[in-house]
Amino acid sequence: PAKLDENGANGASSTTSPNRRWPVSWDLITRPDNGWPAGTGSGIPVADPGGNTLGRMDVAMAPSNSDVIYVQVQAVLGNTHGQMGVWRTTDGGTTWEQRSGPAGLTGCFGDYGQNWYDQGLAVDPNNSDVVYMSTVDIFRSTNGGTTFTDLTCGYAGGNTVHVDHHALAYVPGSSSTLIAGSDGGAYVTLNADAGSPTFTQINNSLSTLEFYSGDITGDFANAAQPGINGGMQDNGSAVYVWNAGNPAEAVWQVRRGGDGMFARIEPVLNQRYYQESQNGNLGVSTTGAYGNQIGITGGWTADRRGFIFPYEIQKNGCPPTGCTHMIAGSYRVWESITGLGSWLANSPDLTKNTLADRSIINQLNYAWSDVSRAIVGTNDGNVQMGFDLGQGVANSATWVDVTGGNTVLPNRPILDVYQDTANPLIGYAAVGGFDQNTPGTPGHVFQVTCTADCASFTWADKSGNLPNLPVDSIMVNPNYPQQVFAGTDWGLYYTNDITQATPEWYRFQAGLPNVMIWDMTVDGGATTLAVWTRSRGAYVWPLPSSPIPTAVTVSEMDATSQSFNALPYLLLAMAALIAGAMLVQRRRSRTALTVSVSERTID
Repeated sequence: PAKLDENGANGASSTTSPNRRWPVSWDLITRPDNGWPAGTGSGIPVADPGGNTLGRMDVAMAPSNSDVIYVQVQAVLGNTHGQMGVWRTTDGGTTWEQRSGPAGLTGCFGDYGQNWYDQGLAVDPNNSDVVYMSTVDIFRSTNGGTTFTDLTCGYAGGNTVHVDHHALAYVPGSSSTLIAGSDGGAYVTLNADAGSPTFTQINNSLSTLEFYSGDITGDFANAAQPGINGGMQDNGSAVYVWNAGNPAEAVWQVRRGGDGMFARIEPVLNQRYYQESQNGNLGVSTTGAYGNQIGITGGWTADRRGFIFPYEIQKNGCPPTGCTHMIAGSYRVWESITGLGSWLANSPDLTKNTLADRSIINQLNYAWSDVSRAIVGTNDGNVQMGFDLGQGVANSATWVDVTGGNTVLPNRPILDVYQDTANPLIGYAAVGGFDQNTPGTPGHVFQVTCTADCASFTWADKSGNLPNLPVDSIMVNPNYPQQVFAGTDWGLYYTNDITQATPEWYRFQAGLPNVMIWDMTVDGGATTLAVWTRSRGAYVWPLPSSPIPTAVTVSEMDATSQSFNALPYLLLAMAALIAGAMLVQRRRSRTALTVSVSERTID
């Protein structure tokens, strides 16, 4: 049987196991002698020389004829991550034929180099020659995949269908009803078999926004007018302020276009709302949520930096005039003590610098109890502790690399970092990837404990019974520091006692979807935890000062059956219902937009 765990790019395989929950064996059905690009005996297509050219693959079988299978393939080399092409078999995988390549995409836009991010495939239930394919736009072929025509033209004045399509699905048995899922949520066409299909968004009652990050105002639970600020994939950054006594009056407004990234709120006066679009383009309103923004510039524009550029504002211990200390991360740390301009480099390169332009800082945070200290996590597996920040002098901070040679901490992307809210010499790292990537150092949540100034340090694996999934975010409860929250690719987990050698983790349900949680934030008053999901909106939950009641522990062997709803607190969805109105921003418009929200209540 073929292996399915090499790197996700080892060809297409089939199985026949109708009575089993999981297939026990697979047979490789893509081989170099059957029409695929030149490859090795293992079935992995390669370029000779040049390495593996095969990237992401999407597979669709014709419902009317199971011997007809289409495969859409992303190119890794030579085509900037766009289309390698579409292959088809008509004999169940015995032989394959390339039906189209990038030149086969006709219409207003053509190919686009991001198939690693968005592509989908679906075959007409009644006609095996009709196949829909998606990348940035939605394409259709009526000749068995030989040519594809762009139907949506998102960047060329097309109809109101949001770009960046991830999934396609026909309604079973229907050649006319097709659903598409994109960065703009869900769309449907009821005439998919027509010459020019029309699509309609169906998001008015769905929660589909893809948050990267966000923030809530200080003392959120007790505020007369609590506010929220969030950045969303391809839907800009939006703010939301409402009267706690009448949440039906809540109004969202998009304040910045593009890909909304990190968003923060100054937690004392709640007047400075920070927003960001891709690559570190920052802006701030100094007059509240709905004020005009001014640009923030820093020297990071010349640095090696991430598309998702992290920054953070001090959250605790600020004077009545407000918090002004901020840090941002490229491959090094930048700091401002004014909260606006005068950004100074305050670290050397904190990465390993082994991943070319991907050796970047993924996340950084000030210590809750001491703004002169900070922690940094990098995409190439480093964790660094910072001391003596906040002097307003370039490169005045001291940084200690506590990675420890990755002997305990896995050499995988560090997706989030946080320091213990009572003791900043204790830090936490949320680790991406899977255990199979680093079998000698498995795990996803790690704790580092330093002596004074981190002259020495020790790491401990605190993953416990967490499933083998990327942990995208981590948060320590300031009211009960032994309680730690971990946001994963499959929902939120918590432990009531991180001090245990092997903590017990529980899955947080109570209305929270089981989706990626890319960020968590706590308000300045430590009243509320905000959770930012990568497809189902944003949520808030009142932070306790004691252990959370538990039901059953999470079993890694069968995690899907170990959910529960025993928690006595209600999660409140805040960003779920703006999707339908905001998704008209299909071309990354900077036009402001408002929509009323009345379906949720705030207790």
